[in-house]
Amino acid sequence: MSNKMSVRYGVAANAITDANIDTSVVVFIVKDDADKEVDQLVIDGNDLPADNQQRAYLYGINKLLTDRTSDQKDKVAKLADMQEVFDLLVTGEWAKERVVGAIVCSPEVEALASLQEMSIPDVQAALGQYDKATRAAILGRDDVVAKAKLIRAARKDAPTKTLDDMIPQS
Repeated sequence: MSNKMSVRYGVAANAITDANIDTSVVVFIVKDDADKEVDQLVIDGNDLPADNQQRAYLYGINKLLTDRTSDQKDKVAKLADMQEVFDLLVTGEWAKERVVGAIVCSPEVEALASLQEMSIPDVQAALGQYDKATRAAILGRDDVVAKAKLIRAARKDAPTKTLDDMIPQS
């Protein structure tokens, strides 16, 4: 009989856990082949001293960003992909997958798209044709950097929009 381990943690509604996302508790569960719980370990991150909480947080962000961009082998492109994942998290989304129309990308890519009057996917495809040094040079141009700075400020100050008018009334 073999055992398998799973981890339960609160990441979203309908997640595979009873843990509350507002807590810092992670539950590790070992189950047998019949899916019967053999043992469990409950860890509360609040038990860590503050400096280790910060280290664990930074490790988690690092792991999250690198895991979600593991398919990207080009290091410079990986940085852009990591920024896109972080931007997605900043919007309140957890999943890497994006809803059609809810484009989340780095401000530099958005700036370049605006300056070149291209779509974001077209800019991303075009950047993919260049080596990392050329991509870095393109994204580091003064006009791109200046526009990206404006985009960051606009994103920060933009009010959250709702779709309340689209909710069916019962």
